[in-house]
Amino acid sequence: MKQRLVFAACLILAACGGNAPAPAPAPEPPRPAAPAPAPASAEEHATGTVLVNVSTLNIRGDASTSSEVVGHARRGERLTVVGDSGSWLRVKLNDGTTGWVASQLVVREGAAARPRRGGCQPDSNYSFISAPKPSFSEKGPHGMVVIEASVDPRGIVTSTRVVSNDTKDDSLAATAEREVRNARFAPPIRNCAPRAFVFTYKRAF
Repeated sequence: MKQRLVFAACLILAACGGNAPAPAPAPEPPRPAAPAPAPASAEEHATGTVLVNVSTLNIRGDASTSSEVVGHARRGERLTVVGDSGSWLRVKLNDGTTGWVASQLVVREGAAARPRRGGCQPDSNYSFISAPKPSFSEKGPHGMVVIEASVDPRGIVTSTRVVSNDTKDDSLAATAEREVRNARFAPPIRNCAPRAFVFTYKRAF
């Protein structure tokens, strides 16, 4: 009798064990967060504009006369300045092309320098207050006249010298000298002080 009771109890326990609820599944581990997108590269910001001061200006891929020419600009065309390395400026053309031009071949405008603390202006290159105003004529010889003009710290031309004259006409050289003498400059700033400099004026006739 006792063996039967033990056997029946085992059957009951087995039956109960078979109906026991299954253990709850383990929670899934959290998924790693998606990486943040890389920030977009900084856009080039305009710092001013310049006017082309030669008949044809080469736009180069790098700040060097040996660099590849990537575009051209004509006299009087306005270019947007997006970089400055001193004697070279990085500019953007109207079609979106960017490249480098020699700063002495353009006229700066629209880029006022901010004074440093204490009223000292930062170093800068020269710019025009009033640029040379060429007078054009279809008559007479044609060519290039190159003038070197000495400019004092006030931005006034004190002397001129004819470097070359392809026109072989002395009156045209005199015209170019007169034009550059009438120009007025904001002289370059070095160590908080304006400096005298030599300006090369290339005049096409």
